[in-house]
Amino acid sequence: MNTQTNIIDWNSPDFLLELANGIKNPLDTIIAANGNTSNEQTAQITLENSKKIAALVEEVIKKAAEKATKPKQPVIFELYRKNPQIQAMCNGAIDPKKISKTDIEWLVNVEDIVFNETQPNQLSLFALAFEVSVSERQLHRNIKKFLSLTPNKYIRILKLYKARKLIEDYTYRTISEVAYAVGFSDAHYFSNLFYKQYGSMPKDLLPV
Repeated sequence: MNTQTNIIDWNSPDFLLELANGIKNPLDTIIAANGNTSNEQTAQITLENSKKIAALVEEVIKKAAEKATKPKQPVIFELYRKNPQIQAMCNGAIDPKKISKTDIEWLVNVEDIVFNETQPNQLSLFALAFEVSVSERQLHRNIKKFLSLTPNKYIRILKLYKARKLIEDYTYRTISEVAYAVGFSDAHYFSNLFYKQYGSMPKDLLPV
């Protein structure tokens, strides 16, 4: 945490700990001052640290308001923006500005279904289309129109993204377990697809 400006690294996995310490440390200083300093010193320390706490609380409120008003974005937007390999998989550019809010919400729903599927190897396009209330033909049209991808390629990108998260979180001990968890029965085939998407083998991301 930046003690100069009280700005939290919101992308840090430990940002809640940073937030707690950001409040606790000034409070500890105030409490200590009340027991060990003169009234004048106590007043000054209390004022300075109260300002720190107030600034931090204001930042938290601002960040919470941003998250409350900002609609959830499909993962594919960020993947496309950061990953040249995924850009090369698309037949055209993905431009979120040209996709309506309603269609963005639809894409988010598609992704949620793919990510939360408990038996990903059994997720068919027919079943996915049914879940998002369109025909299988319309599913193809929508994904091609919005993302310049086929549904199968899009789902594969999402599964490999989920696989990377599982590897980074060390959810499973082996690549075979990760592959199976996201719907691939062949770990070798999975690893090759993973390499094409991320430029590294999945085993290289496992803790040594």
